[in-house]
Order: sequence, then C-alpha cells, then structure tokens
Amino acid sequence: MSTSEVRNNDKIRHERDQVAAMQSIIPGLGHIYKGYIWKGIGLFLIAPATIWAGLIAAWATLGFSILFPIVYWVFVVYDAYTTEDRRKSHVGIL
Repeated sequence: MSTSEVRNNDKIRHERDQVAAMQSIIPGLGHIYKGYIWKGIGLFLIAPATIWAGLIAAWATLGFSILFPIVYWVFVVYDAYTTEDRRKSHVGIL
C-alpha cells in the first residue's frame, strides 16, 4: 500500500469518527453507525434514565447532579469517536 493510500484511509477513518461523534448528539446513533447495533440501542435506552436520575437528584444536591446527564452524553460522544469501525463498507464516509 502506498503512502497516499494510507493517508487517504486515515482521512476516511477520521471523517467516519467525526460523523459518529456528531450522530451521538442522540446517544447511541454513532455506535449504530459504526456497526455496534446492540451497544447503540442500549445507550439510547439508558439516556432517558440518566436524564431522569439527574433531574430527581438535583433537588437533593442543589442542582449539581444535573451534570450527570451531561457527563454521560460527553462519554457517549467520546466513546463513539474512539470506537473502531466494524462496518464492511470502506468506500466514502457513508
């Protein structure tokens, strides 16, 4: 493989990571995009529980626990960005 092909593959991989991170605005979609269907569905289903827990606990923690859903969302975006792509298609970013 030539160096230009390696650079092109790295560029495509980086673009796919960025797309997965952007899709994770809705938790789980970035993981589904990268081929981790069950993990994505699980993260999507857990998201409302984290929001609910953060809001309920906010009453007891003077609002500090509202950071819990935000931390969860940041973790999901980071994990989607850094997770290896399982998809078989290696053409373009889709």
